[in-house]
Amino acid sequence: MSKMILTAALGGLLSVSAFAQTFNRAGFENHFNVIKDDQGAVSVIKLKRATKFFTLKPFIDQIVNDLKGEQAKMAKMTDSELEAEVDQMLEDAGYNPYSLAGEEGAEESRNFKASILNIRNIDVDATFAELDVRDFWKEFEAKLNEAFLFLDPSVLTNNNDARFFYKKNVTYKVVTWALEQAKKRFSNVPVLNIASFVIVRIHDMMLEQRHFHHNMLLHYFENVKEADLGMTKADVDRSVSSIYEYRIGVTGYTESNRAAANWSDYGMNKFFQLIRTGNTQVNSWTSGMSTLGFTDVKKVNFGFAEVSKDNVRKIYHLHHKAHQFSGKPSLAFDYSKPNQVKRNRSLMNLGCVALGFINIPGGIKNAVENFVKSMYVEQVRAEGALVGYFETSGNTEMKKLIYAQRSNLYIIE
Repeated sequence: MSKMILTAALGGLLSVSAFAQTFNRAGFENHFNVIKDDQGAVSVIKLKRATKFFTLKPFIDQIVNDLKGEQAKMAKMTDSELEAEVDQMLEDAGYNPYSLAGEEGAEESRNFKASILNIRNIDVDATFAELDVRDFWKEFEAKLNEAFLFLDPSVLTNNNDARFFYKKNVTYKVVTWALEQAKKRFSNVPVLNIASFVIVRIHDMMLEQRHFHHNMLLHYFENVKEADLGMTKADVDRSVSSIYEYRIGVTGYTESNRAAANWSDYGMNKFFQLIRTGNTQVNSWTSGMSTLGFTDVKKVNFGFAEVSKDNVRKIYHLHHKAHQFSGKPSLAFDYSKPNQVKRNRSLMNLGCVALGFINIPGGIKNAVENFVKSMYVEQVRAEGALVGYFETSGNTEMKKLIYAQRSNLYIIE
């Protein structure tokens, strides 16, 4: 189905490139390098400033510094003050920290809260001294870089290869190898838990670099005329197909075949479905049946809307919930508390690290990690589109604030 047909089918819903405003190309060109073939068609879009070689030390140093920084803050707080802050973070994420036992998410919330409260008891220097098995980390780093360089980390779209990103799955094999090796290298359970967290989180953050900038690209494709990007409609269509091909999972061979068979329309069909879902969400927020209390709702792009709630202006995700047990949207930014989301994500990240020091069964630990990740991992990836929105709006200060809460040092501003 072509973009024109889909636009007509969506009627009064949000339009795309053909109806978008003109813009200053400086922001787009600051991020992206559009490479064309001899016939003038776009073949590849690359990220101009990408982390191509990943080193573990900055991330591990960040964890150490964040833990010590958090311990210093906690030392100035009473037990009740600390507990109140953690409760507020959970409430900000849309969860009642005093849910009754048996309620959905109650056990996950309780153990996550316990992990944060236990941060003050961690011997950071001793723990990370045990973690410093340099030959293991050096080998993991080398294998992971080799796997990621198999697909140039700066490549965001490959418009002529419908299976280009399906090869990305080689990185999962490195993670599996590293997790198995960690069990052999670290006998101390809390240290092993931190090692496992670092292995998985590093891999996730490396993937996030593409996800983040893919969503930034989608903002531009939705809101800017193709010609203003130096592209044609066919160029944009194939670029969007490449973005969605990247999202095909490890076991998605059938979906990979579907993408290859319908390459010119595959991505745009998916994208229009997302736009339609977002419009449905906005309509539900503005209906008289909504219990969210949103007023003055303004959809800013396919992924986000600004609203007023309790006389405060906020931005919410259209496609991500507050957490896996919630039906409410995830908060992306609160204008009255500009550092709130950043602070909460810092605590979530540290809570996952500290979880390894609590004596709980592995199955419960995994459930808690999934609960915490549902509050911020996909949200960070989506907020590349929010950076794009503030960039095209000329709001440099807000763009910097969204970058600051990305919780990923490998995404370069």
